[in-house]
Amino acid sequence: MRFHQPCSAIHADIILRRFLLDNLDFLSEAIDPLTEEYLIVIDMPGQIELYTHIPIVPALVKHLTRSGALNVNLCATYLLESTFVVDRAKYFAGTLSAMSAMIMLEVPHVNVLSKMDLVKGTLSKKELKRFIDPDTSLMDDDPTDSQAALKSAGNRTADPSSSDSVMAGGSFKRLNRAVAQLIDDFSMVSFLQLDVQNEDSVGAILSYIDDMIQYHEAQEPKEPNDEIDYDYEDTAMG
Repeated sequence: MRFHQPCSAIHADIILRRFLLDNLDFLSEAIDPLTEEYLIVIDMPGQIELYTHIPIVPALVKHLTRSGALNVNLCATYLLESTFVVDRAKYFAGTLSAMSAMIMLEVPHVNVLSKMDLVKGTLSKKELKRFIDPDTSLMDDDPTDSQAALKSAGNRTADPSSSDSVMAGGSFKRLNRAVAQLIDDFSMVSFLQLDVQNEDSVGAILSYIDDMIQYHEAQEPKEPNDEIDYDYEDTAMG
């Protein structure tokens, strides 16, 4: 009898993806018959480790994009929840992960602030625009700094190793500013805003993705629909 040790979700996902890499013919056989008119959407899990420092997904990307039978035009779309903008440390951590994924995957890339409807009443449109192109100025007016400082001052007997004490400390602020400066120096990451309740917002992002994968260029030209007859006289009279 074999006993299997319990494993975390990320560990299980890594095992499954390694199995997929060992059996890529299964994926190739499913994709190979598809023509260029098809748009394939691959929904990936949210474990950031798969894209930042574990080479499983990059290996899968290389298999799909290599010249030969498949040669798929890929565009990676990285979604960061817009609620992260409320906490600048989380926002820059998520932005750093997006930049790491861009470097690892080496394919055309779109970064998206998702669920914009959740922050409509929290920040103004002018304030939200500041998060489209990350820069260090966002750290100058971080509201969480003053909140953490007030908590720390109000509890002088707090454990210095507690999360509140660490977040109010100078070393934590310097770390966040260093991360923000690194992102600003590379200037690789910018975001599109996605509100799923707004058709124009969804359409704009799809248009960006279409351009990156050259989707429209791969379509066969179609003849105009000559079967529709217009009564020009009636049109003129109207």
